[in-house]
Amino acid sequence: MTGIDIVKIERIKNILEKNSSGFYRRIFTQGEIEYIKNKDEKTVAGLYAAKEAVSKLVGTGIGQLSFKDIEIYHEDKGKPRVKVLGKLGDMLKALDIDEVDLSISHEDEYAIAIAVGTKAMNFMEVSEDFKGLLPNRKLNTHKGTYGRVGVIAGSPGMTGAPYLASMAALRSGAGLVYNIVPSRIADIMSIKHIEVIVRSYDENEECLSHLKDLDGIVLGPGLGVSEEKRDLVKNILKSFRGPIVLDADGINLIDDVDILRSRKDITVITPHPGELARLLGKKTEEIQRDRIYYSKYTSEKYNVISILKGHETVVAYKDRLFINKSGNPGMATAGSGDVLTGMIISIILQKEDIFDASAIGVYSHGLAGDIAKYHKGEYGLIAGDILDSIPTALRLIQNQR
Repeated sequence: MTGIDIVKIERIKNILEKNSSGFYRRIFTQGEIEYIKNKDEKTVAGLYAAKEAVSKLVGTGIGQLSFKDIEIYHEDKGKPRVKVLGKLGDMLKALDIDEVDLSISHEDEYAIAIAVGTKAMNFMEVSEDFKGLLPNRKLNTHKGTYGRVGVIAGSPGMTGAPYLASMAALRSGAGLVYNIVPSRIADIMSIKHIEVIVRSYDENEECLSHLKDLDGIVLGPGLGVSEEKRDLVKNILKSFRGPIVLDADGINLIDDVDILRSRKDITVITPHPGELARLLGKKTEEIQRDRIYYSKYTSEKYNVISILKGHETVVAYKDRLFINKSGNPGMATAGSGDVLTGMIISIILQKEDIFDASAIGVYSHGLAGDIAKYHKGEYGLIAGDILDSIPTALRLIQNQR
């Protein structure tokens, strides 16, 4: 919901010249009077317009709502904010508005104010476990500071997987993301992407040549299963120096699990129970009966961060364990796992502690799903909704400081 008001500054100037003290007493709170005491009519007009904009936001205008039910104050850096007084609180609650974002500007003879009502989602409690874990960005940085991600994924008919993983990496803060796909789908990906750089390959060696400048990669979503792809996955695991998040077909294509143990750099695997069962030569039911044991077993045996997806996703690495509580059944939808892989690699490249980074990726993925559920419900939730909710989820975590 939005409320907009425009006030002619000359009108306010005339009022102030006739009876400023009476106008101030009728319109402004004591805090506002202190703020505008030594300021000119432009500032006064801006505050007046802001109050009118807020009253229009709730749909009544000034009348049912008093000017003094609304107080405009300013943060240290000057951003205007709305303090809720009197009847305004009940009106906002009735409209399901938790926050009012306010903008005041001046254009020649006019003061313009825009008030936007939003749902703050304060009901969404962020776990204290993540307080202070998401690093703040420093001023003197550039896109290279936040990691160059490669997403090796996709095949004909499976263009959604590389798209979702790539965009999730960007939405989670990666500075540069390269979508490395077979030539047959390169044109499709180039049309789908705006911010992601698309690189294509026909032969495995050409794909490997695209990896030399990357800091970390996602390997496997929608890749397809063939002997050629099996060789590609094996060669990447052997040759790439940097973290790899291995998912979906990337896991299914491994025929020699010792290749994971021999990697000097970190490998994160993100199987669902069926994929982990195939990797370990077990039955899915057996994995599900003891999810924590098999997550820890896989991590210790193959020197990987094991992320076993599902209800209460388990993250295991060495002697550390995290059991996720965020998320909802609406996330059981095609592409949800692809979003997760992009988030994990992006956060790993921005944070030194790789276990914490993996846990943040899993938790914030679930939190994004909960935000999407709030807006769309469980039945209609799709992976793109989770993707769109990533920035809000990360902001909620960062605000836990």
